[in-house]
Amino acid sequence: MRKPLALVAAALAVAGAVTLPSVAQAAVPASLAGTVSVGDCSYSLVKLSSSKPTDKALIFTNGHCLKIMGADEVIVNRAYTETKNPQVLDANGNAVAAVRRTRILYATMSGTDVTIYQTAETYGDLSAKGAPMLELSSAHPTAGTQVFVPSSYWRKSYQCAVDGFVHQLKEGVHTWNDSIRYTTACKVEPGSSGSPIVYKASGKIIGINNTVNESGERCTGNNPCEVDANGAVKVDRGRGYGQQTYLVYGCLGANSTIDLTKSGCALAKPKA
Repeated sequence: MRKPLALVAAALAVAGAVTLPSVAQAAVPASLAGTVSVGDCSYSLVKLSSSKPTDKALIFTNGHCLKIMGADEVIVNRAYTETKNPQVLDANGNAVAAVRRTRILYATMSGTDVTIYQTAETYGDLSAKGAPMLELSSAHPTAGTQVFVPSSYWRKSYQCAVDGFVHQLKEGVHTWNDSIRYTTACKVEPGSSGSPIVYKASGKIIGINNTVNESGERCTGNNPCEVDANGAVKVDRGRGYGQQTYLVYGCLGANSTIDLTKSGCALAKPKA
């Protein structure tokens, strides 16, 4: 978990309905399509299966890409003033559409590591400019899944696979649940934080890349440790991890809004 130091065509109308373009409906090669270049960390333009062209578009990244948050800190529905120039990228990493973040719908490092921004533009606006977008999977991923992790910061993708899941991943004061563990061949690096984890078979997002054990330390900053259900601790230097995103479906409301009171919403809530 480290921030870097330095920092498609218009929607189709079919039988009166408008369909938003996903990056893919079938197996896809690794690409940068649908990622968003901001200048720090990595980001992606994300839609749900139920998103409409009139809905405000959403951008996903890590909670720690917003700031290093408190262990139980949760930000909900806070106005945001854009200070950078985010650009949606095509498959080759070329900027195709500008986007402006106007609200932090949700951000936390409690249980998971995610920031969800709402933008000034609708999905229809961005589709008309040729911006590709990634659809969020609503299913828990499985071990052995082949994925790629496209980084808008580094303008490259990491070829990876899901090795398994970690009961609790601890890093400093933060604890993340049911984290994705990559295979050892997956060499994510600082700057790739916030990158979407994309399932190769469908092109859908199953998680967000968030950390790697850099120096073999135990449960310290940039050195996460694995804790199993019995409390046993494991340290694996060089191992990378990500956070699942399917839980977001249970907490987002209509028109790209957040509703933590929805039945079944399992994201962390603000402390009273």
